[in-house]
Amino acid sequence: MSLLNGALTGKRNERGRAMHGMKWPKDYINQVICGDCLEVMKSMPDECVNMVWTDPPYNAGKDYGTYKDKLSDNEYLKMCEMWAREMKRVSGNRMAIFVPQKYKLDWWLLLGSDYREIILTWSPEGSLRGGFCNQFSTLLTNMRPLKYTKNVWHNCQMPGLGYFFRENNYNHPGYTSEDITARVIMAFSELGQKILDPFGGAGTTAAVCKVLGRNSVSVEVDAGWCEMARKRIAQAAEQQDLFRNPVQERQAEQHKLGLA
Repeated sequence: MSLLNGALTGKRNERGRAMHGMKWPKDYINQVICGDCLEVMKSMPDECVNMVWTDPPYNAGKDYGTYKDKLSDNEYLKMCEMWAREMKRVSGNRMAIFVPQKYKLDWWLLLGSDYREIILTWSPEGSLRGGFCNQFSTLLTNMRPLKYTKNVWHNCQMPGLGYFFRENNYNHPGYTSEDITARVIMAFSELGQKILDPFGGAGTTAAVCKVLGRNSVSVEVDAGWCEMARKRIAQAAEQQDLFRNPVQERQAEQHKLGLA
């Protein structure tokens, strides 16, 4: 990066922080930030999180409360381009994105040719789309897993499974399961690392990060879902206390001190 570009980036970040009255990292880490994700991400420094994991709106006409998920294809893809640009900047382009099947190729082009596909499958019959019974979804990521990881993940929990879905979806119209979120976080992040979810929804990423010993930055535009996310984080903190692992705690502390 040139000195000029660096100076411009610094000015942009300072303007964003001043706009929100927030300072990195204390006002962001392990917080649920109620606001537009583009504005919030623009207030964050370059490469300040270790990864982005998110399930963005699918432009499927769902009612998320504040955000109405029904744009023209062109409007939606312009939004996706702006989201992707900021997500890449704040994460240093280390991301895993749960992409809609309808726009999978568009998202892949936006993210880049270095992104690879992870297929998520389930056995119960899914929704009928175009005459096919849907039994898979797609993640796109350019990150290298920390250990041996297959690129087909079987028996994933998905809200569309109806009776066979074994999680509470909190009545969120675009709920992302704890099962898939935990698999992503464990495959691509280490204890103590910072994970951004710019579409925080009902707080799944923040809650799972809490249980698994990661730090989260969760952004959600709807105040009602922000409140739900905060409640889930509090519940996850209690769950974390029930399943404390002294060895993992020591590892996390060593990582924080730069000893691991």
